[in-house]
Amino acid sequence: MHVYKASEWESPTGRWYVADTSDLGNDSAAWWIPAHILGISLEDYVNLLINEYHATIEKFYPKSNNGKSLLLFHWNKYADAHRYLLYINRIARNKNWTI
Repeated sequence: MHVYKASEWESPTGRWYVADTSDLGNDSAAWWIPAHILGISLEDYVNLLINEYHATIEKFYPKSNNGKSLLLFHWNKYADAHRYLLYINRIARNKNWTI
């Protein structure tokens, strides 16, 4: 277990992504973890990404046929992704949120 700490990276297509990639085998990058850290619903988290951090939502399925949810999103601007990164890491650190 470790305190959640997201990192940021740019894809070859110029899109920016933010997630905790330190333990992918144990779902450290699961999209819903930040919603749990923030104590908000999945829908509210999607709205936060769009409205506050200007993320582009590619796909959002709150419940799919297999019972799991899916969110695919990215940022077009580094500044927006970085601002989100600083925010979520600060909250996780202050709450000592371990995954």
